[in-house]
Amino acid sequence: MIDACVHHHWAQQSELMDYMSRGWQEYLRQPESLPGDLDPIAILPWFPYSRPDGDKLPDSVSDGRPAGSSYELVQQQLLDRGVEAAVLNYDEGMRTPATPNTHLARELARASNDWTVDRWLSRDERLHGLVLVPNQVTQDAVGEITRIGDHPQMVGILMSANGLGKPFGHPAYHPIYAAAAERGLPVVIHAGGDAILETLTHPTAGGLPTSYAEYYVFNSMPLVTHFLSLVAQGVFEKFPDLKVLFSGGGVTWLTAILWRFDAEYMPYRRETPWVKKTPSEYVRDNIRLCTYPLVGAAAPERLVRLLRAFPGIEDVLVYGSGYPNWDTDFPHDVAAQLPAEWADRVFSENARGFFRWGGALSPAVAGPSAAVGEMDEIELASAE
Repeated sequence: MIDACVHHHWAQQSELMDYMSRGWQEYLRQPESLPGDLDPIAILPWFPYSRPDGDKLPDSVSDGRPAGSSYELVQQQLLDRGVEAAVLNYDEGMRTPATPNTHLARELARASNDWTVDRWLSRDERLHGLVLVPNQVTQDAVGEITRIGDHPQMVGILMSANGLGKPFGHPAYHPIYAAAAERGLPVVIHAGGDAILETLTHPTAGGLPTSYAEYYVFNSMPLVTHFLSLVAQGVFEKFPDLKVLFSGGGVTWLTAILWRFDAEYMPYRRETPWVKKTPSEYVRDNIRLCTYPLVGAAAPERLVRLLRAFPGIEDVLVYGSGYPNWDTDFPHDVAAQLPAEWADRVFSENARGFFRWGGALSPAVAGPSAAVGEMDEIELASAE
């Protein structure tokens, strides 16, 4: 069994700062190093939504340490229960691209990746990491992929918070995808980063939610936006071997949006002549969905009926627990909601074919069949 979504965290801020330069340590920790500062500067933007009954599993917290910060608990509660490989997605650390100070964001990403390798990956060969990239400045993100992306236990790239306030299909992000595709690293887009007040984007289309309940219901909306953008902007034509996993927003949003996206594909083909296939085809070829959080325990038969509206959905789903969040989906919870014949693919095979295991580089990426963004007369004529 492969778990594609495990959230790890540092026990305290100083643990991460040990991987920063002395200058940044003084900036963040030295009392009165800046006018009016008496306490260490918080290194990550504040997350404004909190579940009234607690955000984490009660037994995932030990000795006052934050949930997800104890390797021993992760080993006991997750790894030793039949997990062959677990992909670490960061907890609060995934908010790094929301940091307004782009210089600090670059340092945080670098320190977080080094900390992950040193404190986690080196301790257990079952653990694998995602390269956290500061996507506010594209060259910084590419530099971090180049620096640490070839580590044998780094199996993908994490895009979480939206540092530029642009959907992830925007050409500004394309150099990141080029660096990812060059190394055979898939991209994981995780929900949650757009809820930070400091970002230029919001988790809902009409403004910020006022309660955790609203936020939780709507937390897949940014994923929908990024999905539409990736397809419509021709990312998968420009990088045909690029793989993208959407995580943290569940799976029930896909079938409804695909129903409309496929239906509107041909009428508006004139606007996107570089899009060569239907959106559904790109999903089958390039996109995967993490099951976390899988909502539908009260009526699993209805959930399956909804999912089957997209034929072959069992080849798209990748199991992720979301540990140690309060809505963690342990394997037996997911297995009880999905058909038994899907189990091998959802719990193992789909992830095995998605991530870059062992550091082996993929073959050279094929170029696009037409220049993305180029509207030539032949394409427009065919659209008409």
